[in-house]
Amino acid sequence: MNHARQFRLLLASALTLGMVACSASPTPDPTATPSLPAPTIVLVDGTPQVLNGPANPTPTPNLTQANPVQISELQYFQRETRLDVIAKLTNPLEDAIVRDAQLEVLAVDPAGNRVVQRFLALRYLFPGETTGLAVSFDLLPGQQLGSVEVRVNSGIIDRSLDYAQPLTISQPSWWANSNQPIATAWLSNGDPYTYTQVVLYAIAYNTAGQIIAGGQSLLEFAPGKDKVGIQIPMSSTEEPARVEIYPWITDASSSLEGGSWWQTIKVNDSDFVLTTDHWVGGGAQIQNQSDHLLTGTFYLLTVSDAQGRVCLVQKGFIDLIWPGEALTFSPGAARLPQESTPYKTDLLIVPGEFGEHPLAYNPLVTAQGALVPDVAESIARVSIINNLNANISSTVVFVLLRNADGQIVGGGRLQTGSVPAASSITVDVPVAVIGDLENLTVETSATIPADAAIGQ
Repeated sequence: MNHARQFRLLLASALTLGMVACSASPTPDPTATPSLPAPTIVLVDGTPQVLNGPANPTPTPNLTQANPVQISELQYFQRETRLDVIAKLTNPLEDAIVRDAQLEVLAVDPAGNRVVQRFLALRYLFPGETTGLAVSFDLLPGQQLGSVEVRVNSGIIDRSLDYAQPLTISQPSWWANSNQPIATAWLSNGDPYTYTQVVLYAIAYNTAGQIIAGGQSLLEFAPGKDKVGIQIPMSSTEEPARVEIYPWITDASSSLEGGSWWQTIKVNDSDFVLTTDHWVGGGAQIQNQSDHLLTGTFYLLTVSDAQGRVCLVQKGFIDLIWPGEALTFSPGAARLPQESTPYKTDLLIVPGEFGEHPLAYNPLVTAQGALVPDVAESIARVSIINNLNANISSTVVFVLLRNADGQIVGGGRLQTGSVPAASSITVDVPVAVIGDLENLTVETSATIPADAAIGQ
Protein backbone atom coordinates (compact mmCIF):
# COMPACT_ATOMS: atom_id res chain seq x y z
CA MET A 1 0.00 0.00 0.00
CA ASN A 2 1.24 3.45 -0.85
CA HIS A 3 1.13 5.39 2.40
CA ALA A 4 2.24 8.69 0.92
CA ARG A 5 -0.60 10.84 -0.32
CA GLN A 6 -0.80 14.43 -1.48
CA PHE A 7 -3.00 16.92 0.30
CA ARG A 8 -3.98 20.36 -0.90
CA LEU A 9 -5.42 22.75 1.64
CA LEU A 10 -6.89 26.20 1.35
CA LEU A 11 -6.11 26.31 -2.34
CA ALA A 12 -6.85 29.71 -3.81
CA SER A 13 -9.08 29.41 -6.83
CA ALA A 14 -10.64 32.00 -9.07
CA LEU A 15 -13.67 31.42 -11.27
CA THR A 16 -14.37 33.68 -14.21
CA LEU A 17 -18.00 33.87 -15.27
CA GLY A 18 -18.73 35.01 -18.81
CA MET A 19 -21.95 36.91 -19.41
CA VAL A 20 -23.67 36.26 -22.76
CA ALA A 21 -25.98 38.96 -24.08
CA CYS A 22 -29.58 37.90 -24.84
CA SER A 23 -30.41 40.94 -26.90
CA ALA A 24 -28.68 43.14 -29.42
CA SER A 25 -26.23 45.69 -28.05
CA PRO A 26 -25.57 49.12 -29.50
CA THR A 27 -22.49 49.41 -31.72
CA PRO A 28 -19.55 50.48 -29.54
CA ASP A 29 -17.71 53.72 -30.24
CA PRO A 30 -14.22 52.67 -31.47
CA THR A 31 -12.80 56.07 -30.43
CA ALA A 32 -14.02 55.84 -26.85
CA THR A 33 -11.47 55.40 -24.04
CA PRO A 34 -12.00 51.96 -22.48
CA SER A 35 -13.05 51.88 -18.85
CA LEU A 36 -10.67 49.69 -16.83
CA PRO A 37 -10.89 48.82 -13.16
CA ALA A 38 -8.33 50.52 -10.97
CA PRO A 39 -5.37 48.17 -10.48
CA THR A 40 -4.47 46.91 -7.03
CA ILE A 41 -0.84 47.35 -5.96
CA VAL A 42 0.45 44.71 -3.53
CA LEU A 43 3.86 43.77 -2.15
CA VAL A 44 4.88 40.20 -3.05
CA ASP A 45 8.11 39.24 -1.24
CA GLY A 46 8.85 42.95 -0.90
CA THR A 47 8.34 43.79 -4.60
CA PRO A 48 5.40 46.02 -5.65
CA GLN A 49 3.19 44.26 -8.20
CA VAL A 50 0.03 45.34 -10.00
CA LEU A 51 -2.96 43.01 -9.89
CA ASN A 52 -5.86 43.36 -12.31
CA GLY A 53 -7.59 40.21 -11.12
CA PRO A 54 -8.97 39.34 -7.72
CA ALA A 55 -6.90 41.04 -5.04
CA ASN A 56 -7.24 38.13 -2.62
CA PRO A 57 -8.58 34.90 -4.14
CA THR A 58 -10.78 33.01 -1.68
CA PRO A 59 -9.45 29.56 -0.75
CA THR A 60 -11.60 26.48 -1.11
CA PRO A 61 -12.97 25.68 2.39
CA ASN A 62 -11.82 22.41 3.94
CA LEU A 63 -15.23 21.41 5.27
CA THR A 64 -14.88 17.65 5.51
CA GLN A 65 -11.37 17.03 6.84
CA ALA A 66 -9.03 18.96 9.14
CA ASN A 67 -5.74 20.13 7.75
CA PRO A 68 -2.83 17.81 8.62
CA VAL A 69 -0.95 20.96 9.63
CA GLN A 70 -2.77 22.95 12.29
CA ILE A 71 -2.07 26.57 13.24
CA SER A 72 -1.88 26.51 17.03
CA GLU A 73 -0.84 30.14 17.66
CA LEU A 74 -0.96 33.26 15.51
CA GLN A 75 -0.05 36.85 16.37
CA TYR A 76 0.92 39.88 14.35
CA PHE A 77 2.14 43.39 15.10
CA GLN A 78 2.05 46.45 12.86
CA ARG A 79 4.59 49.06 13.90
CA GLU A 80 4.30 51.94 11.41
CA THR A 81 5.61 50.47 8.12
CA ARG A 82 6.77 47.14 9.57
CA LEU A 83 4.59 44.07 9.94
CA ASP A 84 5.68 41.07 12.04
CA VAL A 85 3.74 37.82 11.69
CA ILE A 86 4.43 35.09 14.24
CA ALA A 87 2.78 31.67 14.26
CA LYS A 88 3.10 28.11 15.48
CA LEU A 89 2.29 25.06 13.38
CA THR A 90 1.56 21.56 14.67
CA ASN A 91 1.44 18.15 13.03
CA PRO A 92 -1.28 16.33 15.05
CA LEU A 93 -0.56 13.03 13.30
CA GLU A 94 1.43 10.68 15.54
CA ASP A 95 2.19 8.18 12.79
CA ALA A 96 3.13 10.36 9.81
CA ILE A 97 5.59 13.01 8.69
CA VAL A 98 4.25 15.96 6.73
CA ARG A 99 6.73 16.54 3.92
CA ASP A 100 7.24 19.52 1.64
CA ALA A 101 4.56 21.68 3.21
CA GLN A 102 3.97 24.82 1.15
CA LEU A 103 2.88 27.77 3.27
CA GLU A 104 1.57 31.20 2.43
CA VAL A 105 1.62 34.20 4.74
CA LEU A 106 -0.45 37.14 3.60
CA ALA A 107 -2.06 40.28 4.97
CA VAL A 108 -5.19 42.01 3.70
CA ASP A 109 -6.47 45.53 4.18
CA PRO A 110 -9.86 46.32 5.77
CA ALA A 111 -11.52 45.90 2.35
CA GLY A 112 -10.09 42.38 1.96
CA ASN A 113 -7.44 43.24 -0.63
CA ARG A 114 -4.08 41.54 -0.32
CA VAL A 115 -1.27 43.95 0.53
CA VAL A 116 1.71 41.68 1.28
CA GLN A 117 2.43 38.02 0.62
CA ARG A 118 5.21 35.50 1.14
CA PHE A 119 5.57 31.81 0.34
CA LEU A 120 7.49 29.47 2.65
CA ALA A 121 8.48 25.82 2.35
CA LEU A 122 8.98 23.39 5.24
CA ARG A 123 10.72 20.16 4.25
CA TYR A 124 9.62 18.11 7.28
CA LEU A 125 7.11 18.44 10.11
CA PHE A 126 7.59 15.34 12.22
CA PRO A 127 4.86 13.33 14.00
CA GLY A 128 3.37 15.34 16.86
CA GLU A 129 5.92 18.11 16.31
CA THR A 130 5.22 21.80 16.83
CA THR A 131 7.31 24.39 15.05
CA GLY A 132 7.20 28.17 14.73
CA LEU A 133 7.72 30.89 12.19
CA ALA A 134 8.30 34.64 12.40
CA VAL A 135 8.40 36.74 9.26
CA SER A 136 8.46 40.49 8.72
CA PHE A 137 7.22 42.70 5.90
CA ASP A 138 7.79 46.30 4.87
CA LEU A 139 4.51 48.11 4.29
CA LEU A 140 3.76 51.16 2.22
CA PRO A 141 3.43 54.38 4.25
CA GLY A 142 -0.08 54.81 5.63
CA GLN A 143 -1.10 51.24 4.80
CA GLN A 144 -3.56 49.76 7.30
CA LEU A 145 -4.27 46.07 7.78
CA GLY A 146 -7.53 44.26 8.31
CA SER A 147 -6.24 40.77 9.05
CA VAL A 148 -3.35 38.37 8.55
CA GLU A 149 -3.65 34.82 7.21
CA VAL A 150 -1.30 31.82 7.35
CA ARG A 151 -2.35 29.23 4.78
CA VAL A 152 -1.08 25.68 4.33
CA ASN A 153 -1.46 25.22 0.60
CA SER A 154 -0.09 21.72 0.04
CA GLY A 155 2.14 18.96 1.33
CA ILE A 156 2.59 15.19 1.54
CA ILE A 157 1.53 12.90 4.38
CA ASP A 158 4.22 10.21 4.58
CA ARG A 159 3.77 7.19 6.88
CA SER A 160 6.64 5.19 5.40
CA LEU A 161 9.60 7.55 5.85
CA ASP A 162 11.80 6.42 8.75
CA TYR A 163 13.34 9.73 9.77
CA ALA A 164 13.47 11.85 12.92
CA GLN A 165 14.19 15.51 13.59
CA PRO A 166 18.00 15.86 13.40
CA LEU A 167 18.20 19.47 14.63
CA THR A 168 17.69 20.34 18.28
CA ILE A 169 17.94 23.59 20.24
CA SER A 170 19.42 24.01 23.70
CA GLN A 171 19.89 26.92 26.11
CA PRO A 172 17.82 29.55 24.27
CA SER A 173 18.63 32.99 25.67
CA TRP A 174 17.74 36.63 25.12
CA TRP A 175 20.08 39.63 25.32
CA ALA A 176 19.08 43.30 25.38
CA ASN A 177 22.31 44.12 23.54
CA SER A 178 22.09 47.92 23.85
CA ASN A 179 18.56 48.13 22.37
CA GLN A 180 19.46 45.75 19.52
CA PRO A 181 18.01 42.61 21.11
CA ILE A 182 19.10 39.15 20.03
CA ALA A 183 18.03 35.59 20.78
CA THR A 184 20.78 32.99 20.97
CA ALA A 185 21.09 29.23 21.48
CA TRP A 186 23.06 26.13 20.58
CA LEU A 187 21.91 24.16 17.55
CA SER A 188 22.92 20.48 17.54
CA ASN A 189 22.81 18.29 14.44
CA GLY A 190 22.42 14.59 15.28
CA ASP A 191 22.82 13.44 11.69
CA PRO A 192 26.18 12.62 10.08
CA TYR A 193 25.25 14.99 7.25
CA THR A 194 25.96 18.73 7.16
CA TYR A 195 22.77 20.66 6.39
CA THR A 196 22.93 23.95 4.51
CA GLN A 197 20.64 26.98 4.48
CA VAL A 198 18.80 26.18 7.71
CA VAL A 199 16.21 28.88 8.47
CA LEU A 200 15.92 29.89 12.13
CA TYR A 201 12.79 31.38 13.71
CA ALA A 202 12.56 32.79 17.26
CA ILE A 203 9.40 33.53 19.26
CA ALA A 204 9.45 35.52 22.52
CA TYR A 205 6.77 35.30 25.23
CA ASN A 206 5.93 37.44 28.26
CA THR A 207 5.11 36.06 31.70
CA ALA A 208 1.43 35.69 30.71
CA GLY A 209 2.39 33.38 27.84
CA GLN A 210 1.59 35.97 25.17
CA ILE A 211 3.73 36.38 22.06
CA ILE A 212 5.51 39.72 22.16
CA ALA A 213 8.23 39.46 19.48
CA GLY A 214 9.78 37.30 16.82
CA GLY A 215 12.85 37.06 14.68
CA GLN A 216 14.36 35.25 11.73
CA SER A 217 17.89 34.34 10.69
CA LEU A 218 19.80 31.87 8.52
CA LEU A 219 22.41 29.29 9.43
CA GLU A 220 24.41 28.62 6.31
CA PHE A 221 25.94 25.35 7.60
CA ALA A 222 24.88 23.00 10.41
CA PRO A 223 27.79 20.52 10.60
CA GLY A 224 27.01 16.84 11.11
CA LYS A 225 27.41 15.36 14.59
CA ASP A 226 28.31 18.78 15.98
CA LYS A 227 26.80 21.89 17.49
CA VAL A 228 27.18 25.59 16.73
CA GLY A 229 25.94 28.82 18.21
CA ILE A 230 23.07 30.65 16.54
CA GLN A 231 21.91 34.26 16.84
CA ILE A 232 18.65 35.88 15.73
CA PRO A 233 17.80 39.61 15.76
CA MET A 234 14.49 40.23 17.54
CA SER A 235 11.67 42.60 16.59
CA SER A 236 11.04 44.19 20.00
CA THR A 237 13.15 45.52 22.87
CA GLU A 238 10.66 44.28 25.49
CA GLU A 239 12.37 41.69 27.67
CA PRO A 240 10.63 38.32 27.42
CA ALA A 241 10.06 35.65 30.05
CA ARG A 242 11.19 32.96 27.61
CA VAL A 243 12.36 32.48 24.03
CA GLU A 244 11.68 29.52 21.75
CA ILE A 245 13.75 28.84 18.62
CA TYR A 246 12.79 26.60 15.72
CA PRO A 247 15.12 25.42 12.91
CA TRP A 248 13.67 24.66 9.48
CA ILE A 249 15.13 22.47 6.79
CA THR A 250 13.59 23.99 3.66
CA ASP A 251 13.52 23.34 -0.07
CA ALA A 252 16.67 25.48 -0.32
CA SER A 253 18.58 23.21 2.09
CA SER A 254 21.06 20.55 1.01
CA SER A 255 22.70 17.69 2.88
CA LEU A 256 26.45 17.20 2.49
CA GLU A 257 28.15 13.93 3.32
CA GLY A 258 31.29 13.99 5.43
CA GLY A 259 34.60 13.21 3.82
CA SER A 260 38.06 14.44 2.97
CA TRP A 261 36.73 17.79 1.77
CA TRP A 262 36.69 18.92 5.40
CA GLN A 263 40.51 18.72 5.36
CA THR A 264 40.79 21.12 2.42
CA ILE A 265 41.36 23.95 4.91
CA LYS A 266 44.02 23.51 7.58
CA VAL A 267 43.84 25.65 10.71
CA ASN A 268 47.40 25.97 11.97
CA ASP A 269 46.76 28.30 14.90
CA SER A 270 43.60 29.77 16.40
CA ASP A 271 42.81 31.84 19.46
CA PHE A 272 40.57 34.69 20.60
CA VAL A 273 40.62 37.16 23.48
CA LEU A 274 37.81 38.81 25.42
CA THR A 275 38.43 42.36 26.58
CA THR A 276 37.11 43.94 29.77
CA ASP A 277 34.97 46.34 27.74
CA HIS A 278 33.15 43.45 26.02
CA TRP A 279 35.01 43.13 22.75
CA VAL A 280 36.19 39.90 21.17
CA GLY A 281 39.17 39.76 18.83
CA GLY A 282 41.55 37.19 17.40
CA GLY A 283 41.65 34.76 14.53
CA ALA A 284 43.69 31.97 12.99
CA GLN A 285 46.32 31.04 10.46
CA ILE A 286 44.62 29.00 7.76
CA GLN A 287 45.81 27.35 4.55
CA ASN A 288 44.17 26.01 1.40
CA GLN A 289 45.70 22.54 1.06
CA SER A 290 44.21 21.86 -2.35
CA ASP A 291 45.34 22.63 -5.89
CA HIS A 292 42.12 24.54 -6.55
CA LEU A 293 40.75 27.96 -5.81
CA LEU A 294 38.35 27.81 -2.85
CA THR A 295 35.28 30.05 -3.05
CA GLY A 296 32.93 30.83 -0.18
CA THR A 297 34.80 29.39 2.78
CA PHE A 298 32.46 29.84 5.75
CA TYR A 299 33.43 30.83 9.29
CA LEU A 300 31.37 30.99 12.47
CA LEU A 301 32.64 32.19 15.85
CA THR A 302 30.56 31.37 18.94
CA VAL A 303 31.17 33.20 22.22
CA SER A 304 29.55 31.68 25.33
CA ASP A 305 29.52 32.37 29.07
CA ALA A 306 30.45 30.10 31.97
CA GLN A 307 26.89 28.71 32.07
CA GLY A 308 27.17 27.70 28.42
CA ARG A 309 24.77 30.35 27.13
CA VAL A 310 25.63 31.76 23.72
CA CYS A 311 26.44 35.48 24.01
CA LEU A 312 27.41 36.27 20.42
CA VAL A 313 27.72 34.66 17.01
CA GLN A 314 29.96 36.22 14.38
CA LYS A 315 29.90 34.63 10.93
CA GLY A 316 30.70 35.28 7.30
CA PHE A 317 32.63 34.12 4.26
CA ILE A 318 36.19 34.27 2.99
CA ASP A 319 35.34 34.65 -0.66
CA LEU A 320 38.60 33.55 -2.30
CA ILE A 321 41.57 31.46 -1.13
CA TRP A 322 43.97 30.57 -3.92
CA PRO A 323 45.61 27.11 -4.30
CA GLY A 324 48.09 26.48 -1.50
CA GLU A 325 47.63 29.99 -0.11
CA ALA A 326 48.28 30.60 3.59
CA LEU A 327 46.16 33.37 5.03
CA THR A 328 46.18 35.35 8.24
CA PHE A 329 42.48 35.42 9.12
CA SER A 330 40.33 37.32 11.59
CA PRO A 331 36.54 37.68 11.63
CA GLY A 332 37.07 41.21 12.99
CA ALA A 333 36.56 42.90 16.32
CA ALA A 334 33.00 42.46 17.60
CA ARG A 335 31.09 43.97 20.52
CA LEU A 336 29.38 41.60 22.95
CA PRO A 337 26.17 42.39 24.85
CA GLN A 338 27.05 44.55 27.85
CA GLU A 339 25.04 42.35 30.21
CA SER A 340 26.90 39.18 29.15
CA THR A 341 29.90 37.63 30.87
CA PRO A 342 31.83 35.98 28.04
CA TYR A 343 34.01 33.03 28.93
CA LYS A 344 34.75 30.78 25.94
CA THR A 345 35.10 30.95 22.15
CA ASP A 346 34.59 28.27 19.47
CA LEU A 347 35.59 28.73 15.81
CA LEU A 348 34.07 26.70 12.98
CA ILE A 349 35.52 26.86 9.46
CA VAL A 350 33.73 25.09 6.61
CA PRO A 351 35.89 24.78 3.46
CA GLY A 352 34.44 26.40 0.36
CA GLU A 353 33.81 24.91 -3.05
CA PHE A 354 36.30 24.59 -5.89
CA GLY A 355 35.71 27.59 -8.13
CA GLU A 356 37.06 29.88 -10.78
CA HIS A 357 38.12 33.51 -10.92
CA PRO A 358 39.72 35.72 -13.60
CA LEU A 359 42.79 36.05 -11.36
CA ALA A 360 44.93 32.92 -11.10
CA TYR A 361 46.77 34.28 -8.07
CA ASN A 362 46.39 36.77 -5.24
CA PRO A 363 48.13 40.00 -6.34
CA LEU A 364 47.81 41.68 -2.93
CA VAL A 365 50.67 42.03 -0.45
CA THR A 366 50.45 43.61 3.00
CA ALA A 367 53.31 45.36 4.74
CA GLN A 368 54.30 47.74 7.56
CA GLY A 369 51.60 46.61 9.96
CA ALA A 370 51.80 48.46 13.28
CA LEU A 371 49.55 49.58 16.11
CA VAL A 372 48.72 53.27 16.12
CA PRO A 373 49.74 54.74 19.50
CA ASP A 374 47.78 57.17 21.64
CA VAL A 375 44.33 56.76 20.09
CA ALA A 376 41.04 56.21 21.90
CA GLU A 377 40.32 52.90 20.12
CA SER A 378 42.88 50.27 19.17
CA ILE A 379 43.86 50.56 15.51
CA ALA A 380 46.39 48.72 13.36
CA ARG A 381 47.74 50.64 10.36
CA VAL A 382 48.49 48.47 7.33
CA SER A 383 49.82 49.10 3.82
CA ILE A 384 48.13 47.13 1.00
CA ILE A 385 50.13 46.76 -2.22
CA ASN A 386 48.51 45.85 -5.54
CA ASN A 387 50.90 43.92 -7.81
CA LEU A 388 48.36 43.84 -10.63
CA ASN A 389 48.57 46.35 -13.46
CA ALA A 390 44.84 47.02 -13.05
CA ASN A 391 42.73 48.68 -10.37
CA ILE A 392 41.00 46.47 -7.79
CA SER A 393 37.76 48.04 -6.55
CA SER A 394 37.80 46.50 -3.06
CA THR A 395 39.91 44.35 -0.74
CA VAL A 396 39.60 42.71 2.67
CA VAL A 397 42.52 43.01 5.11
CA PHE A 398 42.97 40.77 8.18
CA VAL A 399 45.09 41.52 11.27
CA LEU A 400 46.36 39.24 14.03
CA LEU A 401 48.26 40.53 17.07
CA ARG A 402 50.73 38.38 19.04
CA ASN A 403 52.58 39.05 22.26
CA ALA A 404 56.25 38.29 22.96
CA ASP A 405 55.37 34.64 23.68
CA GLY A 406 53.71 34.23 20.29
CA GLN A 407 50.20 34.05 21.71
CA ILE A 408 47.34 35.63 19.79
CA VAL A 409 46.12 38.59 21.87
CA GLY A 410 43.87 40.36 19.38
CA GLY A 411 42.74 40.83 15.82
CA GLY A 412 40.62 42.78 13.38
CA ARG A 413 39.26 42.98 9.85
CA LEU A 414 38.39 45.74 7.38
CA GLN A 415 36.93 45.90 3.89
CA THR A 416 38.63 48.68 1.96
CA GLY A 417 37.96 50.76 -1.08
CA SER A 418 39.84 50.71 -4.36
CA VAL A 419 43.54 49.94 -4.65
CA PRO A 420 45.10 51.54 -7.77
CA ALA A 421 47.05 49.48 -10.31
CA ALA A 422 50.67 48.80 -9.30
CA SER A 423 50.25 51.04 -6.28
CA SER A 424 49.32 50.92 -2.60
CA ILE A 425 46.97 52.33 0.01
CA THR A 426 47.28 52.64 3.79
CA VAL A 427 44.29 51.73 5.95
CA ASP A 428 43.42 51.76 9.66
CA VAL A 429 41.95 48.47 10.88
CA PRO A 430 39.94 48.47 14.16
CA VAL A 431 41.23 45.70 16.44
CA ALA A 432 40.31 44.21 19.81
CA VAL A 433 43.39 43.50 21.92
CA ILE A 434 44.35 42.74 25.53
CA GLY A 435 47.53 43.12 27.55
CA ASP A 436 50.57 45.30 27.07
CA LEU A 437 50.47 47.02 23.68
CA GLU A 438 54.25 47.33 23.56
CA ASN A 439 56.29 44.91 21.50
CA LEU A 440 53.32 43.25 19.81
CA THR A 441 53.83 41.48 16.50
CA VAL A 442 51.35 42.50 13.82
CA GLU A 443 50.53 39.81 11.22
CA THR A 444 48.46 40.76 8.19
CA SER A 445 46.97 39.39 4.98
CA ALA A 446 44.70 40.76 2.27
CA THR A 447 42.34 39.09 -0.15
CA ILE A 448 39.77 40.08 -2.75
CA PRO A 449 35.97 39.93 -2.34
CA ALA A 450 34.21 37.85 -4.98
CA ASP A 451 32.29 40.92 -6.24
CA ALA A 452 35.34 43.17 -6.58
CA ALA A 453 35.76 44.73 -10.02
CA ILE A 454 39.13 44.29 -11.72
CA GLY A 455 40.44 47.00 -14.04
CA GLN A 456 37.61 49.50 -13.58
